[in-house]
Amino acid sequence: MRRVHDLDAKDREILALLEVDGRRSTSEIARLTSLSAPTVAERIARLRDIGVIQGFTVRINPVKVGLAISAIIEFQPRANNDFEAITTVCQHPAVYACYRVTGPSLLVLMVRLADNAALTTMLQEFSKFGDTKTSVILSTDLEEQPIFANSRGEPSP
Repeated sequence: MRRVHDLDAKDREILALLEVDGRRSTSEIARLTSLSAPTVAERIARLRDIGVIQGFTVRINPVKVGLAISAIIEFQPRANNDFEAITTVCQHPAVYACYRVTGPSLLVLMVRLADNAALTTMLQEFSKFGDTKTSVILSTDLEEQPIFANSRGEPSP
């Protein structure tokens, strides 16, 4: 089995194309990479098997489904080993990402909620378990920067 970091130029091209559009057909990827469709399918399967490709997803616009407020919350439980607090906070339905970090807070949470009232309610719930520091996201300048595709959605050289 090849090591994960042993990606060749064609693997990187395939990954760049999939980063831009995960629904691209193997025949289209084959045409764009000058490989055969079976070769592309085999490479994609191998990239999944070794864990480089972790899955294919749908990106949903949170505002269009009623989640107009996005925020970053730093959370510090009363004790770093308070697993009940950590679990409760991380499993809150508004939390879509939770990172354990270094620094003054133990966790950094990314949340999406319907409105400021829902954010206030959630912060009150979290305050039972620890301290929070919240930054509401006003706009997004960059999100999910591709690893292999450039800013125009093309494979990087």
